[in-house]
Amino acid sequence: MNLKLIVFLVFILSTPFGGKAQITTIDSLKTILPVMEGNERLSVLNELATHLREIEQQNALDYALEAEQLARTLSSKSGEAIAKENIGWIYYRRGQWQKAFDYSKAAYSLSMEDDNLKEAARVLNSIGALYYEQHNYLLAIEQFKLAYYLSKKEDDLYTMIRSLNNVAFNYIFLDELDSALFYVSEAIEANRRRGSPYMLSFSNRVMGDIYFKRKQFEDAEKTYEIALLQAEGKNLNSFAASVHHRLGNTYLLNGKPEQAKQMLLKGIEVALSNSLLDELAKCHKYLAEYYRQEGDFELAFNHQAKFVEINDSIANKSSRDRLALMQGMFNDDLEQSEYELLLAQNEIQATRLAMDRWILLLVGIGSVLILGLLIRLYFLHSNIKKFNASLILQKQQIRGQNKDLEIKSKELQEINQTKNKLFSILGHDLRGPIGQVKSIVDLLSSGHLNQEDFNELIEHLKVDVDTVYFTLNNTLKWSMAQMEGFKLHKVNFTLDELVTTNIKLISPQLKEKSLKIDFTAHLSGLQVFADRDLIDIVIRNIMNNAVKFSNPGDTIYLSIRSEEDMLVLCIKDQGIGMEQEQIERLLSQDYIFSNSTLGTNAEKGSGLGIQICKEFTRMNGGYFQINSVKGEGTLVFIKLKVSPVLACN
Repeated sequence: MNLKLIVFLVFILSTPFGGKAQITTIDSLKTILPVMEGNERLSVLNELATHLREIEQQNALDYALEAEQLARTLSSKSGEAIAKENIGWIYYRRGQWQKAFDYSKAAYSLSMEDDNLKEAARVLNSIGALYYEQHNYLLAIEQFKLAYYLSKKEDDLYTMIRSLNNVAFNYIFLDELDSALFYVSEAIEANRRRGSPYMLSFSNRVMGDIYFKRKQFEDAEKTYEIALLQAEGKNLNSFAASVHHRLGNTYLLNGKPEQAKQMLLKGIEVALSNSLLDELAKCHKYLAEYYRQEGDFELAFNHQAKFVEINDSIANKSSRDRLALMQGMFNDDLEQSEYELLLAQNEIQATRLAMDRWILLLVGIGSVLILGLLIRLYFLHSNIKKFNASLILQKQQIRGQNKDLEIKSKELQEINQTKNKLFSILGHDLRGPIGQVKSIVDLLSSGHLNQEDFNELIEHLKVDVDTVYFTLNNTLKWSMAQMEGFKLHKVNFTLDELVTTNIKLISPQLKEKSLKIDFTAHLSGLQVFADRDLIDIVIRNIMNNAVKFSNPGDTIYLSIRSEEDMLVLCIKDQGIGMEQEQIERLLSQDYIFSNSTLGTNAEKGSGLGIQICKEFTRMNGGYFQINSVKGEGTLVFIKLKVSPVLACN
């Protein structure tokens, strides 16, 4: 046995279990890693990734990826399973659920192939967490209970405690608080024997959630304080952030506003430094309630607005990610079904071949029966060919059905994306501002807001209401255009008159940003043949975008010129401009929605405007074109056919 292996074995056997020992373990592992090779290096890499994945996430991922590659080189299924489980968990923490599912699935297969039940139990906790993200708490609990059974069989105390905590946490969401209390009590009892500071902090947080759900706020406060102390003592920042907003809200309910304020401000600091948006949103939510109780309605309004903005962005991302994860699991189940069908077909074919061999054996026994047996074999073979042909036909039909399912699944995904975007527009761009108006009206009617405070807030509300009106008008027009039976109402009208009308409509925005309009209409009086309402929407959107992305004091240039049988409206701004890649994406045939970019004065948008412009222009037989240079402005061309009456003249 070489010296490196002796050092490694002595280290592993002498490593204690516990919070303080964990820091020593990490430092020791980092120290011996450079001299390790082969299987010893693989074990050290996996140990480091496991210890660091809740503390130094990027370093843990680097160690796990190296371990995965090394395990493949060494043909170590168990080592590769541990590496993949660590990678999957880190992707789960980062919200990349599809990657987490793929790695966890592969890790579970490798663990079962290698009969490594201890690692399989760890992977089941990751898979259960993915079911939790889908809000499928019953299936999540099944995975966690199976993980507990396997880890108990292998005497893996850490995974036993983790599984018990996860079962309890999911029972809270099902309002089965007695069951949650039973499992978290089991976890705390197991932790007293030989546990982990992280798991003990998790257990106390779950216990605090149970007390809070039962409205036992004093008990919840004490338990959350213990959980926070344990998390901060071991530098578990991400976990501590999840306790800050819980404890801050509990302090508010227990009549301790100053303690609540300090706790929530600390939570914002920790959440920002660790990019934890969910915890950040909840801290702003409860701070808004604190300032409302204190009578500082401006600060309450600001924190409530931040909560709405962050919470809506989290909800939109979670919906997209949850849909992608469900689609991935659906495809995985589909592949598994195809595999099982092919396996069954192979078993049938094997049975038929065995029957053939048995008949041939009988033919060799008696020469007297050879002729009859040959005839029998001939007919049997014909039947098998017919049966195989039938199987092949069925297989082709199944493939056709699977293709139809894939097409329908893709169509469903596109429909869901459109639906989610519309809900996002209605939920984010309409609900937020309307909710603010309602809050102000409620405060005014209840006497909590005087006239001076109301006058200070009314300008902010006017901007929100104008945005709501513009977004709602866009959404309704676009939705009507998507309906079956929608028809264009084309008429002859002058383009310069429509442009002039829209200039008057946006004059308040022009005045607010000190913008100038330079409108040149050399072809005044020439008419186009199109749906006037739809083209009005197109012009209004482009002019609003020009205002939105222009810098104060800029000039917006508008002109109308003739080009063969088309009239061309040009709208040019001197604003922030766009990259060519962004323009190509906006004008793509398959492109549907964009994420809205804030304007130069932080003006918001829905991301629906460009889609409406290009679609309405094409519906009227016209062309929509964008030329832009980053930092130098944008030029938009709207080309429409000249009125056929005037064209004949």
